[in-house]
Amino acid sequence: MPIDSIERLESCLAGANAFRLKNKRPFITVSYAQSVDGSIANSNRQPIGLSGPESAVLTHQIRACSEAILIGIGTLLADDPRLNVRLVEGRNPQPIILDTHLRTPLNAKLIERTNIQPWIINARDERSEQTLALRNTGSIPICCKTLPDGRIDLHALMKILAGRQINSVMVEGGARVITSFIESRLVDQFIVTISPIFVGGLSAIDSDGSQSRAHLKLSEVRYRKSGDDLIVWASPAW
Repeated sequence: MPIDSIERLESCLAGANAFRLKNKRPFITVSYAQSVDGSIANSNRQPIGLSGPESAVLTHQIRACSEAILIGIGTLLADDPRLNVRLVEGRNPQPIILDTHLRTPLNAKLIERTNIQPWIINARDERSEQTLALRNTGSIPICCKTLPDGRIDLHALMKILAGRQINSVMVEGGARVITSFIESRLVDQFIVTISPIFVGGLSAIDSDGSQSRAHLKLSEVRYRKSGDDLIVWASPAW
C-alpha cells in the first residue's frame, strides 16, 4: 500500500514490530529535503534552509512516528541538530549518530539533551579516551562492525538496533548516509521534500564524486503539495 499521508505512515509503523520480527531489522524511512536541482546543502556542505513551514511540520510528524532517528557525523558537525519533536505533539525518537571515529563534540546539542541521550555508533575500542569521555556525559557509544572501506556496516547495525527493540528508524542524512542506505538496500519508504529553489550544491547521492552504485527506480509513487513544496512518497522497486 503506497504511503502518502501521515495517517498511512502511522498505520504502517504500527506494524513495525511485526516487520522487525520477520525481517530481523527495523522498518526504515529515508526522509530529507532537496532543491529542484537535487541539492541538500550548498557546495561547501553547509546546510541551507529548504523546507517551507508546512513541510517542516511534516518532518516533525515523521519524527514523532519513528522510534529512532539516524544521522551521520557530518550532519552533526554541520548542523548541530537536536533531532527532537517540536512542531507537533508526540514523543522524541531515539537519536543515533554514525560516528566511526568518535568525533562527536562533547558540547553538541544532542549530547547536552537531558531527556534522551544519543547512541553513538562507532568502531573504536570501548576503553578509548573518546569512548569514556562520551560515556561520562550519559551518551551511549556502541561499537559496530565496519566495512573494508571503514564505514559502519549498516546490516550489522540494523541487527544491533533490532536487538535493542527498535522497530522503526527515520534516516535524515547526510548525503553519504543516504547513499549508503540505498546501496545497502536498507530503505522501505522514501519521503522527499522538493523545494522550489535552485542551489547548485551537494547532491543527496554520490556526494564524493565517485561512481555511485545507488541506482534505484521508485515504485508506488505518490505526490502531495505542502505549501510551496512538493512531497514525494515512494517505495524502492527492488
